[in-house]
Amino acid sequence: MTNTLHKSILNLAIPATIENILQTLVGFIDTLMNAKLGLTAVTAVGVSNTILNVYLAVYIAIGVGSSALVSRNIGAKNSKAAKSVAVQSIYLELIVSLVLGLVALLFGYYLLL
Repeated sequence: MTNTLHKSILNLAIPATIENILQTLVGFIDTLMNAKLGLTAVTAVGVSNTILNVYLAVYIAIGVGSSALVSRNIGAKNSKAAKSVAVQSIYLELIVSLVLGLVALLFGYYLLL
């Protein structure tokens, strides 16, 4: 692999890594803030943060994949295809959000056990 490829990969990986670290930090701070409320509150925050992280990973994966496709189409001077991919990714995010929201609503009790 060339040096520029390594740089490109790092340029993509570093922001994603920082975002994951910050998201984990938010969960940790939530847990610390709820520590005064007792073990049950801390457990609830920990379990719900795990579920939230899975949902976020799905949304981020769709966003990264669609942004790569949009970028390729823009680079190929195909703005019509880029717009189409962008619109489709928004629809996909909405559909996934509805499905995951329904899963959380219908099976939330079982997810939190």
